[in-house]
Amino acid sequence: MIEPIIKPIEAIIAETRKEIQPFVFKRLEARTPRKAGEKIARTITVTSGKGGVGKTSLVANMAICLAQAGQRVIILDADLGLANIDVVFGIRPKHCLMDVINGDMNIDEVMIQGPNGIQIIAGGSGVSELAELEPDKAARLFNQLRFLEDKADFLLIDTGAGISEGVISFCQAADQIVVIATTEPTSMADAYGIIKIISKRRPDSHVSLLVNRVDADEEGVQVYDRVARVAEEFLGFQVHHLGTLPQDRNMHLAVRQQTPLMLFSPMSPAATGLRKIVSQAFHELPEASPGDGIEGFFTRLAKLFKGGSTQ
Repeated sequence: MIEPIIKPIEAIIAETRKEIQPFVFKRLEARTPRKAGEKIARTITVTSGKGGVGKTSLVANMAICLAQAGQRVIILDADLGLANIDVVFGIRPKHCLMDVINGDMNIDEVMIQGPNGIQIIAGGSGVSELAELEPDKAARLFNQLRFLEDKADFLLIDTGAGISEGVISFCQAADQIVVIATTEPTSMADAYGIIKIISKRRPDSHVSLLVNRVDADEEGVQVYDRVARVAEEFLGFQVHHLGTLPQDRNMHLAVRQQTPLMLFSPMSPAATGLRKIVSQAFHELPEASPGDGIEGFFTRLAKLFKGGSTQ
């Protein structure tokens, strides 16, 4: 007697997932449209012209500030080569965007639960391939990403440092861009460099400068004034002042402990300063319009990666 061949349970699950996938996408695409007047999620890209200015740590702590204020927050790690937002939180992602691109998982399944209800989408593998995606994979990815709109009040995008096309594209697509700089002359020059490119690519961008690791608040204000004055004079472009943050030994200790500063030392000088900046600046963004928000962000981003324009 020949024994029946029993398929491994993994194979059965994989087949089932493949069969049901088209129906999942149809269900998502048939989602009830947002009602007029409902809150639109905001997309904020945080970038820097130079590495080593504390950008990723600030993204993590901004997210916690917003979450502690009752906001739903998603972080997208868009660093194309050195994705490390998960390191700051002390977590190890098992999946990333590539699993969504390949159709193996939905966006909900690759998101990692962080502190205070923050959701994290790991970067690295998957993000760097966006520009070369096959049309069907690109459509699948962006259709999935669009539906993050219902899951967040804020989407924070942590880009890599520098002025690569990928970084600029994420900046162009966002509702607001936060450029991080320090008082070092090279950091100031690089911050101006990325602002210059953004001003040419999308003149209506809302760009803010945050000066990190200052010895005195006046020092940070002087850095902002210099960058903003040059941008106004030579580019005809307005740079907003997000604020300044002090040198704080607790930030270095928090990074070593792989714990965001807001949880490691919530009353430290930098934590107190960042909480004030977030409570004031992020809740005073320009009034949202139907073209803003996460859905608008990914629609613009898809066009940019296909060589299109945001205008």
